[in-house]
Amino acid sequence: MEKTYTESLTVRAVDCDQYGKMRLDSLFSAMQEGGEQHARLLGIGHQALLNRQLFFALARIHVSVLSTPRIGDQLKHTTWPGEINRFFCPRYHVFSREDGTPMAAVGALWVMLDTHTRRIVSPIQADLHMPDNSDLPAPTELPLHLPSRITAAYTTSKRLVQYSDKDVNGHVNNTRYISWLCDALGAQAFDGYHISSLTAGYEREIRDENPLEIHLSQSEHNFTYEVVSGNASRHFLAIGSFSEDA
Repeated sequence: MEKTYTESLTVRAVDCDQYGKMRLDSLFSAMQEGGEQHARLLGIGHQALLNRQLFFALARIHVSVLSTPRIGDQLKHTTWPGEINRFFCPRYHVFSREDGTPMAAVGALWVMLDTHTRRIVSPIQADLHMPDNSDLPAPTELPLHLPSRITAAYTTSKRLVQYSDKDVNGHVNNTRYISWLCDALGAQAFDGYHISSLTAGYEREIRDENPLEIHLSQSEHNFTYEVVSGNASRHFLAIGSFSEDA
């Protein structure tokens, strides 16, 4: 049983913004694909779980970016699962340069959902046979609790779910929330800066195409971002901060 999974990545032009830096949603996509490849090796990939009427959904994530990858960079991505409990399946990700220089560390909490009821299924009851990785040190903290939001006044905008937002699970993919976040922050926010810390909670699936409200609060280099439905049900909350590019 492969305790960890490591792959080599090249930062492509399509992964980057107008400043030649890897977009944060592209980093999320790399994590999603690498995690799926490892899950397949463990016998719990997407199709294997669908055969059991189950699928994984991201619930919370904490991302720490030390240095932003740029177009053409060669990266090493290593991922592994942590110890499961009644509710969560933790997974860690580390991105580094080929010489081992760390670039990003991530701790994520995934849940298992029933494809029909869309309710959480305990991963312990699902008998996933995860490897024992208790000997592997955590590269960063798991987001057991979301941090406090900033208190600055927020702006409100509207968003409609588009065809490209939804994935094979029939809901808005976790990477798309990050695209929306970066769109709301605007290109100028990334001129000479990058999101160095982000903690986010995916609280409720978006499966329909009803209008959404986007709330964004900013104070200096810190921000709070929310996606809510018209009935004020919150789908997504992210608290983060920017740092100057090295």
